[in-house]
Amino acid sequence: MEHPTPADREGRALTEAELLRVREVLATEFSPNTRLSYLSHWEAFERWAAGRGRPVAPTDPDTVSAHLADLAENARPSTLRVRRCAIKAVHQAAGLADPTAAESVRKALAGLVREAVAQGRGGPRPAPALTATALAAIRATAGQRQVGKSGRRESAATAAKRGPVDIALCSVMRDALMRRSEAAALKWGDIETLEDGSGDLTIRVSNSGPEGRGSVQYIGTEAMRDLAAIRPPGAADADLVFGLSPSRIGNRIKRAAASAGLGDGFSGQSPRIGMAQDLMAAGAELPELMSAGRWKTSSMPVQYARNQAAKRDVVAQYYSKRDPADTEPKP
Repeated sequence: MEHPTPADREGRALTEAELLRVREVLATEFSPNTRLSYLSHWEAFERWAAGRGRPVAPTDPDTVSAHLADLAENARPSTLRVRRCAIKAVHQAAGLADPTAAESVRKALAGLVREAVAQGRGGPRPAPALTATALAAIRATAGQRQVGKSGRRESAATAAKRGPVDIALCSVMRDALMRRSEAAALKWGDIETLEDGSGDLTIRVSNSGPEGRGSVQYIGTEAMRDLAAIRPPGAADADLVFGLSPSRIGNRIKRAAASAGLGDGFSGQSPRIGMAQDLMAAGAELPELMSAGRWKTSSMPVQYARNQAAKRDVVAQYYSKRDPADTEPKP
């Protein structure tokens, strides 16, 4: 598609007509969520530039660098990167030269990201952990009637059908440290019941399994009972267990946690994070945790369980062996 090419510009803001054409172009090139995100970031840049007498569209590399530096005082690296992408996308959609392609902008962004990381504003904030305590709260409240986006409360029959699925989602995803995509792809034939009532769960969709084959995960007896409670009569091995998309799985966990009074921010990552924290608190070593969660590197499990790891570091071990009345640690 040909992009519009506004002429005779002096760095002014986009007109309504130009912005409409930009929206149309972005709609053909990006997903709805990305398009809305870019437009929101663009509007923030427009307000910043106009309020300081800076050129808007087209803007220049110095203005972009100055804007990112101002934004970086409180923003995380991900926000800085998206803001730069939004400025680039809108300029290209409007048929204007990309000011973010300049080497000065690239170097400025790299420096700002390094500074943000050094200040502890590095990666994205992890979702709240769905720990064993949080799971217990969801078990106790999952059957309660929830209020949907429309503001209407679901029927008692709907709540009674939904509740056991929410419980099984949370418990199985915790035990197997499953990702949303893995839970969405889980089939009844992937689950094997062991003699003691626990189970082996084969994950066939995996980001880290050898050659994409996935892995076999242990799930406890309680999670197996949760699965039995939702298995339809006559379910075939090829049938999906949950029948939900990854995004819907995340939404179900979020709503179940909110209904249980656990607060906002829970997501499809929460069961995985919660089990990682519980395992570390129970004494699991980092290599064991990486193996259970199928992590290739230690960065994410360390981030998820940093508080639990701190309670077991060398300083914690020193004080655990020390008698408060003594000046020397116990042998």
